[in-house]
Amino acid sequence: MRIRHWILLFGLANAALYSALLPLWEGFDEAYHYAYVESLWQTWRLPVLGRTAIPADVLASFPLAPVSHVVQKPIPEATSFDAWFALPRAEKERRRAELEGLHASPAATSRGNYEAHQPPLAYAILALFDWPMSRAPLLDRVLALRLIAALCSILLIDSGTRGLAAILHLPGALTDAAVFTIFCCQMLYATVAHVANDWLAVGLSAMILSALARLLAKPDARPARIAALWLAAGLVTKAYFLVFALAGAGLAAFLLWRGRVRAKTLVPAALILAVLAGPWYARAVRLYGDVSGMTRDLDGVSVHQALAAAPHIDWLATGGYLARASLWTGNNSFTSFSRLTLNVVLALLFLAMLLWAIRIREIAPPEGMIFAVLVLFAAGIGYETCMIFAFADGEGAAAAPWYSEALLPPVLLLAYLGMSRWRTWGRMLAAATVAIWTWVLLATWALKLFPMYSSGAAGPMRVRDFWSFYTANAGKMADLSLLAPAPAPLLYAVLAMVLSLGVFLCTAVIRSVCNISMTPQSNS
Repeated sequence: MRIRHWILLFGLANAALYSALLPLWEGFDEAYHYAYVESLWQTWRLPVLGRTAIPADVLASFPLAPVSHVVQKPIPEATSFDAWFALPRAEKERRRAELEGLHASPAATSRGNYEAHQPPLAYAILALFDWPMSRAPLLDRVLALRLIAALCSILLIDSGTRGLAAILHLPGALTDAAVFTIFCCQMLYATVAHVANDWLAVGLSAMILSALARLLAKPDARPARIAALWLAAGLVTKAYFLVFALAGAGLAAFLLWRGRVRAKTLVPAALILAVLAGPWYARAVRLYGDVSGMTRDLDGVSVHQALAAAPHIDWLATGGYLARASLWTGNNSFTSFSRLTLNVVLALLFLAMLLWAIRIREIAPPEGMIFAVLVLFAAGIGYETCMIFAFADGEGAAAAPWYSEALLPPVLLLAYLGMSRWRTWGRMLAAATVAIWTWVLLATWALKLFPMYSSGAAGPMRVRDFWSFYTANAGKMADLSLLAPAPAPLLYAVLAMVLSLGVFLCTAVIRSVCNISMTPQSNS
C-alpha cells in the first residue's frame, strides 16, 4: 500500500478504538444526541425543544451506566466513575448485565431532550441504521452507530483535506504529513467518535472548503452547484455552518464584483441552498424565534448583553484554554494533558502559520479565502464565548472546544503550506510537528485513556510510570470490559496495532518530509 493508504488505515483504526473504548454517555452530551436518533424512528417526527422527551431505554440507562462527575451533575441518579470503581465486582457485573438488557421501548418519559433543536441530517442518517437494529440492546446500538459515524467522518476528512491540499498545490509528502497530523489529534476522536452531529460536521467542513476553493479557482455553474450541495448538507447538520454560508455569499459577491461570473450562473446554486436548507431555518424561526435555533441554549441573553460582556472576559486565558482544549480534552471527564506539551504543540503551529503569513506575496486566492473563513469562524466562537459569559453572570467563559475541530484541516493545511515555502526551517518544523503530535496521541492511549477507563487513574502519568502502572493494576484491567462497550482483550489488540502504526507512520512521514524539495526560492 502507498503511505496515504496506511495513513487512512491509521485514522480508521484510531476512530474504531475510540468508539469501542469510550464508556456509554462519556461522549459530549451523547445520551441526548442518541435520544434524538431513537426518537426519529420511534415517532417519525422531527423533535421539538421543550416537547420531545428522551426514550425510556435511555432514561433507564442512567442509574446503570457510570458517568463522569461532570455528567453526574445534570443526571444525579447516575453513578460517578470514582464511585463505580469502588463497587464490589459482583455489583459492577449486575449493572452491566442490566445495561445490556435494555431495549427500545415506546413508553413515554418526562425528561426533555435539550438537543432537540439541532439540525436533523446527521441524526437522520444514523436513524437509518438504528431503526433496523431496534431489537438489539441499547449498548450494542450505540456502539454500532459510533463506529458508523466515526469511520464515515474519517473518510470524509481524508477526502476533503486531500482535495483541498491539491487545490493549494501542497507537495504530496506534506499533504501526507498534514493528514497524518490531523489523525493524531485526540480531540478529533473525542468529537467524532460518539453519537452526535459533529461526526458529519467536521467531515463536511473540509468538503465545503474544498468545494468553495474549486469555485474560486474555476467560477462556473457546475462548481457552484457542487459547493451549494455541500453547503446545504452542512447547514442541515449544524448551525455553525451559517458562518460558511456567509463566507460562500462573500465569495459569490467577490466573483460577481470582479466580473468572473454572471449572476445567472449562480442562480441554480442559490436555489439549491434555498430548497434544501431554507425550510429547516424557516422552521427554527417559527419555533424558536431565531434563525439558528441555538440561542434557546442561552435563554434571556441578548446580542447587546453578549457584546457588553466582551471587555470583561480575560481573552488571553480563555483563548489559551480553547486552543489547548482544541487539541486535548479528556472527553466528558475533562481531564487534562501536559500543559507544557500542548503549549509546545501550539507554539510550533503558530510558528508555521507565521512562516505562511510572512510569504504574503505567495499567498494564492484560495489560501486567502480559507483564512477569511477561519477568521469568521473564530469570531463566531468569540461571540459564543461572550454569550456564555453573560449567561453565567461572569462565572466562566468558554465556547465548546469541539466546535474548533471543524477548523483542524484548513489550519493544518495552511501551516504545512507555510513550511513548504522555507527550505531548511520548513523541513525542521514539519519533522518536529509530526513527532510531537504523534507522541501526544500515543501517550493519550497508553498513559491517559486506557488507565483512566481501566482503573480510574485520571491523574497525570509519566513514561517512567508506564510499566509499573500496568503491572500493578493488572487485576483491575478486567473492569475495562465492564465499563467500555467492547471487551478488553479486543481493545488491547487494537491498541497494539494503533501504537505500532503510529510509530511506523511517524518515522515514514518524517523521512518523506526531510527528503522533499521545498519551494526553490525559499530562504533557509
